[in-house]
Amino acid sequence: MSEPSFRFIAEMVHSILSYLDPPNTMLQSEDMDLLTGMQLVNSACVCVENLRSEIKFVALLERCRSAEPPMEKRRRTINPAFDSYIVEERIAQEDPNDEMELRRLYFSCIDSVCGEIKERFGERNCAVMGALKALDPEDANFLDASKITPLLKLTNTSVVDTEYTVANQFLRAQMDDTSPPDGGRWTMAKVLKYLHQPLEAMPTVITALKHALTFGASTALCENSFSTLKNVFSDHTQSMLHKRKANLILLAFEKDLTKKFRSEWRDTVLRRFHSVAHRRLPLY
Repeated sequence: MSEPSFRFIAEMVHSILSYLDPPNTMLQSEDMDLLTGMQLVNSACVCVENLRSEIKFVALLERCRSAEPPMEKRRRTINPAFDSYIVEERIAQEDPNDEMELRRLYFSCIDSVCGEIKERFGERNCAVMGALKALDPEDANFLDASKITPLLKLTNTSVVDTEYTVANQFLRAQMDDTSPPDGGRWTMAKVLKYLHQPLEAMPTVITALKHALTFGASTALCENSFSTLKNVFSDHTQSMLHKRKANLILLAFEKDLTKKFRSEWRDTVLRRFHSVAHRRLPLY
């Protein structure tokens, strides 16, 4: 750990991960829509790409070298026993503190991270991403039915072009004349919240906006449900059957309904439980 190369790699990884931490946290939030998350991911990718410069590399290398003077080591020499032989392989390891090796590692690591981000959030999902972008009130293609179609196809929802044309004209007029009651700019969530009543005449538009808002949040909610299973499994519950585990996941996912068991549904649940034969616990 006292080697400058170790400090260099640690500083490099910390610099990259610090830019990726905000989108990582935001994409795991149940309240975050995927369009905003995508915009944050692209911004983080640009910040990581800005690290790919000779100036950044030299500054990081000098900071690591000046942090602590390296320990004196024995000078490496070639074994004289190899003087009379032709050696086809390396007989000594390269110095890990070599500047050329650290430069190669620095630039290749940044290229790998940016390439992976663009692969996961790039052209492969461009159709769905384009549909989410077309539902952004500030986008030039706002409510363009042709661009929103890929998102609606995921749920077999029909597209009525006339509804999108009318909704586009109506919403743009409303957003140009007024601002959101809570201030700020118009977003998909604010359009649904404050203009939901007039949009009820255009149900396919409401469906598209709801899909865009829940596309990423539903995935995060499912991930949270599965992550909760680590609290369920213990030394005494390793033999739990799949059916019971699936029911627990369903209860966790439908927590808005299960909360009613404590209030308005309490009497009904206790009566149903008591009606089953061979109950040892008389709960009602």
